[in-house]
Order: sequence, then C-alpha cells, then structure tokens
Amino acid sequence: MALESVKYQIKHYGQGRKFQLIAADDGSTDGSREVIQRWTEQNQGLFEKTDLLFREENGGICRNYVDALRAVEGEQFVKVDGDDLLAPYNVFELTELLSEYDMVCPAFIKFSGSGNLVKSYRTYLEVVLQAFIKGKALHRAVKLGCPLSGTAIYRKSLLTEEVYDFILRFRTVNDRACFQKIITANPGIKTCYVNRPIILYRVSGTSISHFNSASRILHNQEIGRLCRVQRKEEHSPLFRFLLLAQEKAAAFRVSPSRFVRFFRFFSPYFVIMLWLYITRFFTIRRMERELVDRHWQDCAAHYRRIETATADFLRQRRNM
Repeated sequence: MALESVKYQIKHYGQGRKFQLIAADDGSTDGSREVIQRWTEQNQGLFEKTDLLFREENGGICRNYVDALRAVEGEQFVKVDGDDLLAPYNVFELTELLSEYDMVCPAFIKFSGSGNLVKSYRTYLEVVLQAFIKGKALHRAVKLGCPLSGTAIYRKSLLTEEVYDFILRFRTVNDRACFQKIITANPGIKTCYVNRPIILYRVSGTSISHFNSASRILHNQEIGRLCRVQRKEEHSPLFRFLLLAQEKAAAFRVSPSRFVRFFRFFSPYFVIMLWLYITRFFTIRRMERELVDRHWQDCAAHYRRIETATADFLRQRRNM
C-alpha cells in the first residue's frame, strides 16, 4: 500500500519530474522482498532509478534508515514508512517550499484497522504545535521531545556523516535523533508548518504509537538514552536538569503502575505543551478541527482507493 501511494502521487502530480525509488528492507522473512521486487518490476517506468536495499539480517530501524538516507541522490526527497501511506494531496507543492525553508513540517492523519481514521481533535495537538515552535525555541524544545514530527521534509544537504553517526547510536529514535542533530548543527535553520497531511499514519497493536506495545516500551527507553547523551554534551546547568527530568519522565511512561505513569505529566515536555496550549488555545483548537474536518473524508476515500489497487496487484501476482 505504501508503494501504491507513491505511484498515485507520481501519476497525479509528478508530470515532468524524474524520480528515484529507494526501498529499504531490514531482513524481512514474511515475503516483503518478493512483493517489493514484483511491484518495482511492474512499475519501473515510473522511476529513473530504483534502489532495492535488502539486508540479509535485521540491523534495526536506525541502520535501515541511515542506509536509505545515504542512497538518496536528489536534494529533495520524501520518506514514507512501510506501514504508512502518502496522503492524496500534492506532496511536490511541499518539496518546492524547500527553496525558501530548510525544513517543511506537514501534518499527518492517524488511522487504525482497515482505514479507520482517528477523528478525535486532541489526538493532533502535538502535530499542530509544530506551527508555534520556531527559531531559538526550536533548538531547546526539540531536545525535550517537542515536535518536529517524523513527517518533516528537508534538504539532503543537511545530512552529514555526523548526523548519520548520531542516529546509529540508537535503536528506535531514528527521526528524533536525526532532527535533533540537524537542528543543533544549524542554528539558523528555517522551518515552516503546513496544516495538511502528507502521511496517513498507521496505528497498530505492535507499533510505537500504541502505548502498551513492546516497541513503545523500547522506544521510551531509547528516549531516556537520548536524553542522557544530550545531558552529557549540554553546557547549561538548567538545561541539564531539564534533560534529567525528561529522562526520568520517559522511564515513568513504561511503568506498569498507573500512579507512577501519572508523573510523566510533570516532564518539561508536557509543561511546554501545556503552556503553548493555554496561551494559544483558540488557535490550536481551530487548527486541530481544520486538520481533521477538512481532510478526513478525502483521506478515507484515498485509503480505500489504495487498498483496492493493492488488492488488484496482489491478485495479479498470485495468478502469475
């Protein structure tokens, strides 16, 4: 479905452009490689170049992520995870903003099951907060876990060996480590938020976004590690204390005790979110509603369209 959503973007909005497809598989044993191989063979006319990065053994999310980033040849690129979809809107309108901004931060819409979109407005609080964290505040806030989200689009030239090496120090916080390193290395970075989804983000029982999943527990442990690494490199005593508090909050989140988990709300991350929510309440509520109300029907129809195209492809594959 991820690949079919890429195909939709190219066919509807990509006229006159040249594309490289990078499909990175991290040692899958469920037949993913065969599906990817067959799909790229059937759709090779869409791409000027196709790179299939198939690891024989599982190297982890961060290794797979860095391998894919290294293979990018263009200055503009978009990443979509294998269980997500590109939304139905023109993604190239956002990549063109990179002529003015270093990083473009679009929204996303969550869904679960077979295309059941999450329409609760408050689910997207962290998404729309990206509109208000800019400039100097961005450098501090991003260390504490405030958005940028993993859907951000940025120029390839921002990726350096130092960024790659930093990402590879961790197991699950690939996007977070990437953005933190990019932003701290580029004090004058210009970002903009677009309140339109670029990604349909799948929530499942095993995903990081699911509170009680094993991957979520590991992810919170990795966030704690990330805070410790940053704390060792931080010169400000105040900010070292805040990073320590954030590290402890990450540990609270994985506790089996509801009482202990409650203390995560005293983290600097939640304090910043609460302050922004209170001071910009009406604007944030309006943006949450605009994001959901304006786009969920289009996104639901798009999911069904991609689901049908995927079923047709898989049926053809079985009949060959």
